[in-house]
Amino acid sequence: MKDGHQLTERSLEIFRELVDAYIETGEAVGSRLLSKRSQYPLSSATIRNIMADLEDVGLLYAEHTSAGRIPTEAGLKFFVQGLLDTSDFNAIEDDAISRQLETRAKGGVDAVLEQATALLSEMSKYAGIVLSPRSNHILRQIEFMLLRQKQILVVMIAESGQVENRIIKYEQDISQEQLNNLSKYLSEYLCGKTLIEGQLLVEAELSNQKDRFSKIATDILQRGLSAAAEQKASSIMLRGQANLLEYIGEIDELDAVRHLFEAIETKKTMIDLLDSTSNADDIQVFIGAENKNFDMTGCSLIASPYKSSNNRIVGAIGVIGPTNMKYRQVIPLVNCISKVVNKLLGDEY
Repeated sequence: MKDGHQLTERSLEIFRELVDAYIETGEAVGSRLLSKRSQYPLSSATIRNIMADLEDVGLLYAEHTSAGRIPTEAGLKFFVQGLLDTSDFNAIEDDAISRQLETRAKGGVDAVLEQATALLSEMSKYAGIVLSPRSNHILRQIEFMLLRQKQILVVMIAESGQVENRIIKYEQDISQEQLNNLSKYLSEYLCGKTLIEGQLLVEAELSNQKDRFSKIATDILQRGLSAAAEQKASSIMLRGQANLLEYIGEIDELDAVRHLFEAIETKKTMIDLLDSTSNADDIQVFIGAENKNFDMTGCSLIASPYKSSNNRIVGAIGVIGPTNMKYRQVIPLVNCISKVVNKLLGDEY
């Protein structure tokens, strides 16, 4: 696609009006409609020529020879990144969102994120999606306790005083004294670290000092950490999937959208996608085939990371909708809710 700066202001204006009309109707846009919408006094023939030029550079395409034009995925991306003028939410809307999320703050992180997911869906009329954070609590101590029936209790104590338990099954014989030694050793490496950081350190230490521990002890250490880390891995909250079904135009699109639902339900692929959003500092837009999960579904994702009080990215929130979703409304919505979530949850991490 040719650089947008090489297009004339008149061509850019026609393109902007065409995309706006497409987002409003979801249908191909013709020259007659654009001649009425454009600020330039142009004839339909002139506009058709401009549309042909925009098609040549990959911004538009025609479904049928005699039909109007539709923006390509590259064209939508160009529109969102370079031409979209998103006005901020007004103070009333911003305050209303803050109040609704603040009422859930006493219920903890999950309660706030669940409400954020519901608001994203309700206010956008699409599907709201939130990647809940990996554990970033600083750990103080970890203990192993021998239970009956070949079970070992893993107790994790955070600096905040929060205590979490996991149970792992283990068939080999081991004494509580051996587990106490493991607890002491592991606590030395975990103190002042997050669970993920501690896991990486311990695994590196075990690989360097294989002779220090028996195979049984090493196995318990690794399984105990893995069980804890798995429990605290990122997870997805989703609301409003049914909203997407309203935007299916053709019956053969149903299978593609079903595949998208399956990708969301299996979580891994969507976690990977939202994780890639978490590597950015601002809102990200994924349109159509730009991501394999949205290929052939006619769907897009608008997502934004949220951060801890020390500016570390811990999760992401977003909206899934059709490629002709109302970007002017959805982008400020995602941005606004992301900022409120940052404010409410920043000190939790």
